[in-house]
Amino acid sequence: MIDQQILAKYRKDVDQIRKSAKSLGLNDKEVNELFKESLRDLRNEIHGSNQTSKQRTKAQKCIRTFIFISILYMIFITFIYVLLRVHQPTYSIVLRNVQGLTHPVLKFVRMLAVPVIKLFPSLTDLYEESCLIENPYFYVSEMECWPCENVNTVVDITENKELFKSGAGTPFVAKIDQEKVTLKTLEELYAANKAVLGPEAHKIKSSTRQIHHLKDLFANGIPSEAHVTWRLNKMNPGRVIRQVFKRPQFLPDRVGQSVERFLLIDGPAAVPYELPNTECGYVFVLQGSGERTVVLKPSRECSKKCKTVSVVLRESHVLWYNWWYWRPISLPVANSTEPSISYVNSYC
Repeated sequence: MIDQQILAKYRKDVDQIRKSAKSLGLNDKEVNELFKESLRDLRNEIHGSNQTSKQRTKAQKCIRTFIFISILYMIFITFIYVLLRVHQPTYSIVLRNVQGLTHPVLKFVRMLAVPVIKLFPSLTDLYEESCLIENPYFYVSEMECWPCENVNTVVDITENKELFKSGAGTPFVAKIDQEKVTLKTLEELYAANKAVLGPEAHKIKSSTRQIHHLKDLFANGIPSEAHVTWRLNKMNPGRVIRQVFKRPQFLPDRVGQSVERFLLIDGPAAVPYELPNTECGYVFVLQGSGERTVVLKPSRECSKKCKTVSVVLRESHVLWYNWWYWRPISLPVANSTEPSISYVNSYC
């Protein structure tokens, strides 16, 4: 009964629309075309809604499938890892068969990396890095701290360099035969060796926005409260820098210096900062000009057994310490008016 009423109302509305259309000058054929077009739009709208729902359902199925495959992959990798760690015969078989694939796989990876390197040439700098990411949570449990336990001051061994013992952790300071190194000295060295130092000149870290390149430093000088770190980790630039920063005479002849080295350039009132971590444990800081106060804080492993000591590092003096026991902080010297230039290197 209700359906008949709806149908009767529908017919009445259709007749009313036809009358209105004829009053506007439309004939029966044109009216029928309008009805067909309206029904076509309605049908497309209904089917379109169903299509959207189907697409949403398909996307949800894809996501669930991806999650399921990821879980299976993680379970498989975990199983293989545990198996290789626990079952020695399986580990030996896998190792024996995988060794022959190492070179072909690395060669294939290199071929895949070539297009990426061409798009991003700066990535080639990573070849020189011995460590890409430093572990901030590195800690040595049960480390012996006897080399720093009885240290109450930084000893000056200028007159008795034979007291130097590279195997100990006791820090020393000594005056050496080192000529003064100023910004003018570095500028002249850069101009004479631009082909070698030029590609490295932008690799600096500065506490001020005014300095992004060595040229900025040479042109405008170092602001009073600014700090600049220039890190060099290539052999040829290192050889050039050693023209002005000589090897300390009391270092053992047989030790090899690390390729990585740092130039720390500070204004007279540069804010305190931690000296950079080095590749090797034995570290020396050579003061080219100016002066800085270096505070040696015990490492976290030895903080309960050793005391904090400090020394004013003056021009042509070198500070030696062992990174395993000490974490140095550089501070400005009161009433200082001259910029400071320090050279940091290490050896193993």
